[in-house]
Amino acid sequence: MASGGSGKSASEGSASTPGGSLQQRKRLSSVCDTCKGKMQLVADLLLLSSETRPVMTSEGVAVADTFDQCRDTVIARTKELSILTHDIQSQLNMGRFTEVGDRLLEMADLVVSLTECSAHAAYLAAVETAGSQPCLPGLVDRYKVTRCRHEVEQSCGVLRVTPLPDLTPQLLLELSQNISTNLKTLTDISSLASERSRDRFAKEQFKLSVKSMSTSGTAFLACVKEVKTQPSELTRNRCVLFSAALVQAVSALVGFATEPQFLGRAANISTDGKGVQTAVLGGAMSVVSACVLLTQGLRDVAQHPESSSKMADYRERLRNSACAVSDGCTLLTQALRERSSPRTLPPVNSHSVN
Repeated sequence: MASGGSGKSASEGSASTPGGSLQQRKRLSSVCDTCKGKMQLVADLLLLSSETRPVMTSEGVAVADTFDQCRDTVIARTKELSILTHDIQSQLNMGRFTEVGDRLLEMADLVVSLTECSAHAAYLAAVETAGSQPCLPGLVDRYKVTRCRHEVEQSCGVLRVTPLPDLTPQLLLELSQNISTNLKTLTDISSLASERSRDRFAKEQFKLSVKSMSTSGTAFLACVKEVKTQPSELTRNRCVLFSAALVQAVSALVGFATEPQFLGRAANISTDGKGVQTAVLGGAMSVVSACVLLTQGLRDVAQHPESSSKMADYRERLRNSACAVSDGCTLLTQALRERSSPRTLPPVNSHSVN
């Protein structure tokens, strides 16, 4: 799923001043908020959930067929993450705030992929243990529809808080494309659920929910198109006005779609299975938590001038967070290779990404 709000601009080239322009800093701060929200949501849904389920792609198939495939993919992702983390620090040291934002968006997508594969690996390892039972899929995948809702809310939120001069055609295009993509995903999932449901009310309600969302989406995207061709506070306020209706329609659909009767049954995991699962999920949480801290550190740097008395502390925290990312990757890799936790507790603060 695409992430909205990156606001790339050809005018924000790599020829940056050492401290970064105000526009570049504002954009980086916005990107940090977007990436932090995405990583936190995925971690909450997949790593901190009390239910054990497989992780499916947008096409409705598992992210991998075997534990070994998941393990190899995650290890490859950790190597990519280490390279990106180093690159982010290098670009920041050169004052290239635009490039930092671009790399951070890549990092967030990489962390999401790593988290999904780790969660699926934990599921596969857990259900392979004696006494465990796999999940029974339902009509709706809660992870997918909740991700869609978050993406729509995030994109509408960016549009709502971004000043008119900063609503560039590129940013508006990214926001509208991201919203359209996620509305289509929700439509496809709901239409399929309507077809497969045996309940008369549910069949009709899924259809009505899609119709409500589609109507709100069409009205909202028309406003986005108008503010792109006729930028003014009036056209921007219309976007804000109609975004509220869209968010409400999406929230209603997802709220209905995630009622227990549509979600199937979670896996029943044995005590041994829970031990393996906890080890892998704990390793993944260490990585996510460190990446969230890195993102917060970047936001602190972006929001304060280089002359700030706190800048040295912010940059030191940033370096510490980058080290924590490396440590988390090592912990996760060990957990996957040994199917057990190398240590009892994850790093400080990694029990929560909030």
